[in-house]
Amino acid sequence: MKVVLIIGGAVSGSTAARKLTENGVRCVIVDQNRLPYGKIEDGLPRWHEKQRLSEYSKIDEVMAHDLVDFIPLTKVGDHINFEEIYDMNWSCVYFANGAWRDRLFPIKGVEEFSNFYYQNPFVYWFNHYHEDDYNGPEVVIQDDILVVGGGLASIDVCKITQLELVKEKIQSRVKNVDVIDMEHKGIPRYLEEHNIDYNSLGIKGTTLIYRRDIENMPLTTIPFDAKPEMVEKRRQARRKILNKTQEKFLFNVLECIQPIALNIVEGNLEGLEIIKNKIVDNQPIPIDDSNQILKGNIVISSIGSLPEPIDGLPMNGSTYDIIDEDSGKFNNLDKVHGMGNAITGKGNIKASRVSAKTVGDLTIDLIQDIDSESLEHIDGKIKKWQSRSSYNGNYFEWKSKK
Repeated sequence: MKVVLIIGGAVSGSTAARKLTENGVRCVIVDQNRLPYGKIEDGLPRWHEKQRLSEYSKIDEVMAHDLVDFIPLTKVGDHINFEEIYDMNWSCVYFANGAWRDRLFPIKGVEEFSNFYYQNPFVYWFNHYHEDDYNGPEVVIQDDILVVGGGLASIDVCKITQLELVKEKIQSRVKNVDVIDMEHKGIPRYLEEHNIDYNSLGIKGTTLIYRRDIENMPLTTIPFDAKPEMVEKRRQARRKILNKTQEKFLFNVLECIQPIALNIVEGNLEGLEIIKNKIVDNQPIPIDDSNQILKGNIVISSIGSLPEPIDGLPMNGSTYDIIDEDSGKFNNLDKVHGMGNAITGKGNIKASRVSAKTVGDLTIDLIQDIDSESLEHIDGKIKKWQSRSSYNGNYFEWKSKK
């Protein structure tokens, strides 16, 4: 029998498991959370409710499959060490554990300031701060916000800050301000329905700082083999997407700008020193003597996420040591592959699903049957791991419990 271990059950892990079970392969899925939703649950802002529920349903269907053994509340590197699972003679091991660690901001010392935030805890705060039992990271929203990054996740951060700034200004005039309704309608329309002019609120707002030009911002994908006509069309589409989003949420964008230092005044972080870039062959090149100070009361880093290091798993700097991104093959490890955000770093659902399908297509023929002794050993480990989390093997019964 073929038995595959999948670390992480969210988009990429469940996508791979779906393909494998369709081909009669048994899958053991280990997830660090109680339910295997990953960044769908805590990475997407809470207005994505329809998309979130749709993805939950797809994942639930996989977890409840007869050929799937789900192991919740179990983190490789903490509850199970990598050497233990690597020595268990699986048919294959897939790392689909996502990217939960924010890339370090490129200027040292910024974490010391209370008005600096990384994207992941910031979005988590937005998704949960309204809950009665919330005890996570705290964020104090102040006007005049700088968001450093680019791409869809950075735009989501800008939307959150703008929605929260408007909410703060109008909550004394509008009963039960609904930021989700405001997101669906857009700020101008929402305010118009309440006879409020945005300009009258005195909001300085949010500024997104991006080191390249908008045409290089990854708002749409461009296939590596795309013809020049398609490349140019996609590049122009990126600017249109951003313009429409700005019209709806009223944030500013500074392109070809890069932070190089902190603006610290009397021990307080009051913005960033930035330098302008020129774009040469799609790469940002700093322009000499273009330095200036950009004031801001909050700085949010949205420059991407990285996978968490795991003892025994090869690293190449701050990322996993993958020698072939298409197949996700780890360097110097047999039958171990990565997929999804763990190797793409793109942090979006579509990219994760595409990665999982690609890795699955390229590796499924490599998956071989394991011997009965190895199978017996794996079955024993599954029971032990599930017992540790009190999981009884009935996925939907487990999900229904609070």
